[in-house]
Amino acid sequence: MPEFMMIICDDERSGVPAAEIMANYAKIGPWWEEQARAGRIAGGHKLQPSSTARTVRFTGGRATVTDGPFIESREVVGGYGIIEAPDLQAAVDIASTWPGTLPITIEVRPVQVMNER
Repeated sequence: MPEFMMIICDDERSGVPAAEIMANYAKIGPWWEEQARAGRIAGGHKLQPSSTARTVRFTGGRATVTDGPFIESREVVGGYGIIEAPDLQAAVDIASTWPGTLPITIEVRPVQVMNER
């Protein structure tokens, strides 16, 4: 079955109280488990804060490493999931059932399978 990456973006600096964040996760956890049991999500993880990121840029064949995310923005990638669905619309339909109540953006993108050896 085709795979689609569900890229979950949020605003780390939103100042949402910890209790509200925990209540949000209490809704998302069971949803995630249900999607996994139904074979619609093959995996995924929440990411550490963007302050823990390192970016590796290549110019002229040389690597330069900098601290932080690859782009300066209020909205950062906070996690991801791998959706298994017959097509992009079905993957978007699954992502659209996200139960969280905090403002986020979810990008759904087809995974390009590279040649396996």
